[in-house]
Formats: sequence, structure tokens, C-alpha cells
Amino acid sequence: MRRTVPLDHARRVEWGATTIWLLCFSLVAYLGLKGGGYDPLVHDQVGIAVWWVVLAAVAVGALPRRRPGRLAWIALGLLTAFVIWTALSLTWTESTERTAADVARVAGYLGVFAFAVFAIGKEGARRFAGAVATGIVLVAGVALLSRFEPGLFAGANQTAVFLSNNQERLSYPLHYWNALAAMIAIGVPLVLGVATDARQVALRAAAAAALPMLSLTIFFTLSRGGIGAAAIAAAVFVGFSADRVAKLPTLLVAAAGSAALILVADRYDALQQGLLNSTAAAQGDRMLAITLGVCALAAMAQVAICRGAGRIERPGWTVASRGQTLAALGAVALVALVAFAAAGGPGRASDAWAEFKRSEGPGKGADRLGSAAGQNRYQLWSAAVKENTNEPLAGTGSGTFEYWWARTGDVPEIVRDTHSLYFQTLGELGIVGLLLLLAFLLAVLGGGARAALLAAPPARPALAAALAGCVAFFFAAAFDWMWQMPVLAAAMLLLAAILVTSLWSGDGDEGFGLCTRLGVAAVAIAAIVAIAIPLAATSLVRQSEADFRAGDLQGALEAARSAENVEPSAATPRLQQALVLEAGGDLTAAAAAAGAATEREPTNWRTWLVLSRIEAERGRAAIAVRDFSRARSLNPHSNLFDR
Repeated sequence: MRRTVPLDHARRVEWGATTIWLLCFSLVAYLGLKGGGYDPLVHDQVGIAVWWVVLAAVAVGALPRRRPGRLAWIALGLLTAFVIWTALSLTWTESTERTAADVARVAGYLGVFAFAVFAIGKEGARRFAGAVATGIVLVAGVALLSRFEPGLFAGANQTAVFLSNNQERLSYPLHYWNALAAMIAIGVPLVLGVATDARQVALRAAAAAALPMLSLTIFFTLSRGGIGAAAIAAAVFVGFSADRVAKLPTLLVAAAGSAALILVADRYDALQQGLLNSTAAAQGDRMLAITLGVCALAAMAQVAICRGAGRIERPGWTVASRGQTLAALGAVALVALVAFAAAGGPGRASDAWAEFKRSEGPGKGADRLGSAAGQNRYQLWSAAVKENTNEPLAGTGSGTFEYWWARTGDVPEIVRDTHSLYFQTLGELGIVGLLLLLAFLLAVLGGGARAALLAAPPARPALAAALAGCVAFFFAAAFDWMWQMPVLAAAMLLLAAILVTSLWSGDGDEGFGLCTRLGVAAVAIAAIVAIAIPLAATSLVRQSEADFRAGDLQGALEAARSAENVEPSAATPRLQQALVLEAGGDLTAAAAAAGAATEREPTNWRTWLVLSRIEAERGRAAIAVRDFSRARSLNPHSNLFDR
């Protein structure tokens, strides 16, 4: 006999919450699988899409699902102020084009955060955390599979082609190993939260199975900062969770499975080095089978833990009070401090700092994990501090560190970012920009920590996981350009929304008034315009480049001129015109276009170098030498000028 389903069953499905879960998951998964969203064409399109969702949903009353509280509005206001300050730097920047591109990116971030704050609802913390965790697990799974079976992924070795010295470091699909490791670090506490506190045993088992896989993936990145961020995030999660003792069995199972996989992988040299020969292929097949087996065992062990927890009566000493926990933490900290001093920790720390300041690399393979070498980070950070002394309050303009480093850095290396969110903000946006950023960080982490401590035990795991994920991001961002990887920023902002909305207990049915709706609409429209202009210009320049490669010089020139019309203050469209005109033999027009590019970015050595070459082709030797000297003065350490 066929079983009928009551008609009201569909009504019990929370379609709004399910849709929001899918949107959050899709955002993280899509950006992660599209190179982390680093390409402006990717993150700008996503930014516009997010703002249109916010605009439409607020207009029809679908958002907010719950009116934001004071902390949420403060955090939104601080991030909005940071975006506005970034936009204001257009008035003093060294490169309007670079700054406009940064404005577009951070405007997209603001859209993600606004959507998350408006969409989270009263009981959305678990769903948001689960959506981000699922997206990260998917991307990490693809990354690990690309190492085992690289033939399945056309772009799996794209990074190794350009950076052959780092072939061994797993980077696909984000194309940057440290970013992939940071993404996993954000995901580790989220997956731990699901493994230890999900309502369904099946979800706990699936999350427990994912943990050894995440550990192996982050091991293949050989990222010291990412591994450190993951360890800190796990500690924060345990520290702010409720009933920590009950989580120990799951942690032990995850640690055992992770250690087993890493020990086996460390024996497979060809696989670990990212080779593409038959030996690596055979090792990849074996390692895939071993990984699936270990993950299955972890899942079964978690099922046993869940069933055993319901049958065994726990002793009273396993439930520690907050005072007992703090006392235990204090004792552990004291023992660790004494052990650190007894083992010569201060001296070793001094040696590590000296090693960090040197420009040497940390070595190859797993040995690099024990090195403190900074790979020029100390030099980059020092340059950012000097950049700030030049313009203390306002900086040189968002996105312009590359030009400052080229002309003042003391290492012959082309670098676009400072490899630290905080130092880069200090140099490019000055003290004001850094204070706005730190205030936002304090609102998220401080408010999140308070929320996790004050929350009822059932709500604490999701808050602890979100807090730990944000800590992982802000820690990793101190040592690398994670702010420029939209998938990482988006994941952090989704988690930040959990933290800043968790303590608010306002009426869930109360939406925005007319004035607030109009204000949100105005911000959304302004953000869409700010994103659309650089997006259109970049698309047209890309079209021009494609036409040029196809031999269509007229089409390439028209596309470049259209890009100039869209973004008149940008140098790239004019430089592209110069290259097309040069190829077509119109050297006079090419020189004029290149000269216009130098006027818009006078500190960009590339535009002067192109202009010098064109002037030399025109037979104007003296002018060519002058422009060449100008280019060299803006990048004095480059090997290009030694030829």
C-alpha cells in the first residue's frame, strides 16, 4: 500500500533557510573552485550579484529575516566606513585604476557581510557555519584529489608551470598554497563543530570522516602559516565550546587518522613532490584508497562514540565548571611557560626572529615546516612602514604598494602585496584605514568571544566554531595576502555575521522601515556602480588582448578605446592601445597613447618602459633614453635594466 505524505509536510520545510544555506554554500564553493575568486572578472561579478540579491530582497521585504542588533550595525558601519575610506583614497592615490579595483573588491565584501547579517535569522548560526564548512570541505576534497589524480583536472598544474620551484606545494584550485591552507584552517573548527555537536549522527560521522582529509590536504600545501592557523583555530574552538571533555574522543580519532595519513604520504616521495610520472600516479592511486579507508574508519569510530555516549553514564568529574576550566588553563599555561624557559625558549625565539628577518627561503619539502625564514616578509613589512611615514594618515592609495616597493624596496623581486593585511593597510590607507580595519576586527572577535561565553550550551558550539574560523583568517592575514583572496574573505564575513548577530534577541518578524530600506538601496546601487565600472573596463581590455592574439588589430584597438571610455582615469586601456598601435606600425599614435598612460600612472615603471621602446623605434634616441632612465629609477633593482 502506497504511503501518502501529509500536505502540510512541505510547509514544515524551511524553504527560506534552505535557500540561504544554498546561497552561502554556493558562494564559498564557487569562489573556491574559480581560483579563490582572485580574478577581478570573477569577484566583481559575484559582488554585483550579491548586491542585487540584497537590493531585491530588502525591497520586497524578504530581508532582513531578523532586524540586526547594535553590534551588527556597528560592525556593518565600520566595514562601510573602511570601504568609503578606500574609495576616498581615489583622490590622492598614485594609481586611480588600482584603487578603483580595490574599491570594487571591498564593496563586494561589504555586500557579502550585509547579506549575511540580514539573512541569518534567529537560528541561522548552525546553518551558516554548516554551509561554509561544506563549501570548504568540497574545495579541499577537490584539491586533494587533484594531487592523487591530476589528470582529472586540466588546471591542476597551472601554478607549477609558472612557479616550478614550488611544484611540490599543493595549490589547486586556489592556485596559491598558503591560501588553500588558510581556507582549510578556517574550515577545521567548523567541521569539528559539526562532528561533535550536529543533531544527526550521520552528519557527525561525515564531518569526522572529513577531518583526516583536511589534515592531509593542508600537509600537502607545506604552509607554515596555514598549519599554525589551523592549530590555533582548533584550540580556540575547544576553549570556547561547552562540554570540552566530551569532544576529546572525536579529537583523538581525528588526530589519529590525520597522523596515519600524513605518515604514509610522507613516504611517497614522488607524490609529495607533485611529480607527474608513473611512480607518482601509482602512489596517488594507493594513497587515494588509503585515504578513503582511513576516512571511513573515522566515520565508523564517530558513530561508535555517539552511540556509546548515550549508553554510558559519565562521571561527574568530566563536567567541569567555568572556574575549574580557567584554573586548569592557568596551570597548563604556567607549566608551558616554565618548560619554555627551561628548554631555552627565549634564545631559540631570538634565533628564529633573526632567521625570519633574513631573505633566505625556508628550504624544500617537509623540512620547511621547521624553518622560521620569512621569505622577504620582514623587508616587505619594513617597506610598508616607510610607506606610512611618507603619508602617515592617508597612505599612498589602496592597491599602490607594488609601485612603492619597486622604487624603494631593497630586494630585486616584483611584489604586488605586502603579505600582511595590517601592514598593507597601514602603508596604503594610513593610520585611519588601519584603525577602521582593527575596529572591525575587534567588533567581530571581541563581540564573538563575548557571545560564545554568554551563550547557552546548545548554542555555543556554532559560535565557538565561527569565532575560531574568524581567528584563523585574521591570523593568516597577518602573514599573507589573504584579504585579496575573496573566497577567504567571504567565508570569514559569513562567520562574522554569526558572531555579531548572536546576542541580539529582537523581534524576528520586525523588518526595516522605509528610511532604512531606502538607505540600503542607496548603498547597494552605489556599490554596484563602483564594481561595474572596473569590471567593464577589465572585460574590454581582456577582449582587446584576445583580439590582438587572434590577429584582429582593429577589433583590439576598438575594445581598448571602449575600455578607456568606461574608465578614463585608468592607464591600462591606453597602454593596451599603445601596444596595438605599435604592432600596427602607427608609432606616433602609439607614443601618444603610451604617454597618456604615464600621465595617469607616473610611478608605474612599466608604462615608461613601453614608452621608451616606442620612442626608440621612432628614432628619437634622446627621449627614449630619458624615458628608460625614468623607468629604471622607478624600479632600480630589477634585472630587466641590467641587460
